[in-house]
Amino acid sequence: MTIDEALSKLEAITKHLEEEGLPLEEAVSLFEEGIALAARIKTDLDQAKLKVRRVIEEAQGVFSLEDFDLA
Repeated sequence: MTIDEALSKLEAITKHLEEEGLPLEEAVSLFEEGIALAARIKTDLDQAKLKVRRVIEEAQGVFSLEDFDLA
C-alpha cells in the first residue's frame, strides 16, 4: 500500500468514526486499524525523509537541506 493509499484509507476511517450511532465494537476496531495505518504512514514518511537526505548528501554540497514543517 502506498502512502497516498494509506492516507486515503485513514481519512475514510476517520469519517466513519465521526458517524453517529456507530457500534462501540466497530468503532474500537476502526480505531485500531487507524492507529496501525498512522504508524505505518509515519514510518514510510521517515524513510522517505532519510532517502532525501542521502540524495542531497551525495550531491556533494550542491544543494543545502533545511528542515520543514508539515503542519
